[in-house]
This record gives sequence, structure tokens and C-alpha cells, in this order.
Amino acid sequence: MGRCCCCNCLFSCVFACICQILCAIIIILGVIILALWLIFRPNKVYFHIADASLTKFDFSPTTNTLDYDLSLSVDIRNSNKKIGVYFDHIEAKTTYHRQKFANTNLESFYQDPKNTTILNPVLKGQSSVYLGDSEKSDYNDEKKSGMYRIFTVLYMRIRLKSGWITSGKFKLAAGCELKVPMKSNVGSSGTFERTNCVIIPWARH
Repeated sequence: MGRCCCCNCLFSCVFACICQILCAIIIILGVIILALWLIFRPNKVYFHIADASLTKFDFSPTTNTLDYDLSLSVDIRNSNKKIGVYFDHIEAKTTYHRQKFANTNLESFYQDPKNTTILNPVLKGQSSVYLGDSEKSDYNDEKKSGMYRIFTVLYMRIRLKSGWITSGKFKLAAGCELKVPMKSNVGSSGTFERTNCVIIPWARH
């Protein structure tokens, strides 16, 4: 009976020690993370669409299909002085009147601190798009003007790196409201204005 009590006491002591060690590790890690945050204070990563153009954007109301050829120039600016960014996954997705019509995956890369990366995705193909009477009227007006309102979202999974420390992956998304000109055989029928993209909550896509 006494031996059993001793075993129980020993188990309790070992369990208590393990709990104390784990708590100490968690506290130490928390202090390290807080210290690193106070030292480096990560700044924003900025996203812009520097240029965009269409060579085709033809909607057929009889078949509800959209033929498109969209070119983008995406500027990604890492403004941090000591923090690099791993872009492990980038997907560009475009919508017209809230109808998704194109997406493409961009090449992953690592971006050094205080650095700008330029990406040039091209989205080309044919998609089913269902527009109501109001949206069809807007499309006809935009076709006459040669400027189309297209919404582009960049969905990303990134990691931060400072020295030998690399964070885990987390999600990031940037939305860009664009007015894209249609190029004609004699040049562009409009001028694209450099557009700032806004960080938005990650959504299912």
C-alpha cells in the first residue's frame, strides 16, 4: 500500500514538473516574439496595379460567354527594413459585375527588405458569365467608352523572415478596383491610372 502511494506521489511530481517546464517555455517564447515585434515592428507590404489593358473583352448575351485577354502589371513593395517576405502562393482572380471570369497562379518568390517586385500576369480565355439587364446595359456603355470596370483580388500565403527566424504561413489578400482600357489596332482608347490595392480579409474563392 505504501509503495503504491509513493508511485502516485512520484507521478504527480513528474507531471507537475512537466507542466511547469511547458509554462516556462510558453512564457519565454511569448517574450521573444514580443521583443522581436518591438525591435522590428513590421511595416505594410504595398500592392499596386501599375498598368492594365485588354485586347479582347467580348460578351455574348445569347450564350452568356465572355472572351477575354487581360494583361496586368503588379507592383509589390516590401517597405520593411529588416524583414523579408516569402510569397509561397499568389493567385490573381478577376470578376466583372461580381461574376468570376478568370484566375491564374503567379510564380512564388522571396522578396528582400526594402524591395519592389513586378509581376506581369496575363489572363486569357473564355468563361460563362451571367449578366442581368442592368449589367448588360453597363457592359454596352463600357464597350462604347472603351473602359471596363474589373475587380482583381490577389490571394496569397506568405511568411516573414528576419535573420535566422522565419514565421509560419499566414493568409493575405489585396483587392484592386480597376478601370481597364481596351486596346485597339491604332492604340489604346483610354489611359490606365495606377491603382492602389487595399488589404481585405481572406475570403473563400
